Amino acid sequence: MVIASCSGESGAALSRRNYGENLKHMTDTTRYFYQFAANYHDYAKQVDRLPIDAHMLVAMMAPRPVLLQTGDTDYWSDPKGEFLAASAAESVYNLFGKKGPGTVYPDAGDKSLLLNPLGYYMHKGGHGMVPDDWDIYLAFIHKYL
Repeated sequence: MVIASCSGESGAALSRRNYGENLKHMTDTTRYFYQFAANYHDYAKQVDRLPIDAHMLVAMMAPRPVLLQTGDTDYWSDPKGEFLAASAAESVYNLFGKKGPGTVYPDAGDKSLLLNPLGYYMHKGGHGMVPDDWDIYLAFIHKYL
């Protein structure tokens, strides 16, 4: 099981979307460059040539339960890009008879996509978790563990 909270760029958000924090920001030597393989840095100025993107990595977790949790005003982490990655990965979950978030981008606080094996939840607010997110995490954990 994975619960990814506001994972953003180089997490669940689509890198090729190039929105908010991007690959160039992530691999800058003043930031998080040490978290990545050296050749990942080669794509910082040519993200369109990146051979993989987040939806492929999310799809590789199938059929395991994955919850992508984010905040609706966390534009730096790109909540829509995280949703689009989950939506694109859903076809692999479907191969295992599992559901994902579908294709309709939810409003903040909408819990309808939360309890799918490939779940998505967006709280009202910014980056990080808010106290009510714990109830969301526990509901997901109780359903799948």
